[in-house]
Formats: sequence, structure tokens, C-alpha cells
Amino acid sequence: MNSLLAKQRGMTGLGWLTVLALIGFFSLMILKLAPIYLDHYSVAQAVRSLETEPLITKKSPAEIRKMLKRRLKINYVGDLPKGAIKIKKSSGVLTVDVNYVKDKPLFGNIDLRVTFEEHIELVAH
Repeated sequence: MNSLLAKQRGMTGLGWLTVLALIGFFSLMILKLAPIYLDHYSVAQAVRSLETEPLITKKSPAEIRKMLKRRLKINYVGDLPKGAIKIKKSSGVLTVDVNYVKDKPLFGNIDLRVTFEEHIELVAH
């Protein structure tokens, strides 16, 4: 029994290599995904800020789109796809949808794909 305990002294080199590989993989994932989620936080904040805009429901969709793009540019978010922002006005209700997909290469031919959706409805007072 004593000889068995003497041989069991911890992880082997292969065990440590596996642990380090997992730590490296998840660190790479965090480094790749963090900027994408920080950009999305800025997009969500810009969309929510439309609620505090006075007389927002009286503005045209082009004016609202320009206002939203200006706010995104201030926060250094500039690479939204062309059709990502959809604005719809109907009977006193303004609906703003921002839907987009971000692709980020991870390594080799493996990519990360993240889908974001922001939706807000504003009612005329």
C-alpha cells in the first residue's frame, strides 16, 4: 500500500499540457469575443438612448437613422452591415430594430459567429 502512494505524486506532463491547452483556448475565445460584446453594448446603449430623445416619434426614419449612426460613430462602432438598422413608423408608434451578425476568425478555418438583436418601441405622448 505504501508503494502505491509513493508513485501517485500529482499530474503528469500530459495532464499539465492538457490543462494549459484548455486555458489557452478559453483565453483566446475571451480575447476574440470581448471586443464584439463591448461594441454590442455601445449599440444597445445608443438604441436605448432614443427613449430620452424629445419628440423622437415626430422625426423621419432618415433623421433617426442618421442620429443613431452618429451616436454609434461617437462610440467607435462603425462596421454595422448596411441593412442592420430598420425603422418603422405606424400610427404613433416608432419601432427601431437593429439586427446584425458578427463573424470573427478564431484560428485556421474556424470562425466565431455571434448574432445580436436590439428592439425598441417608442410611443408618441
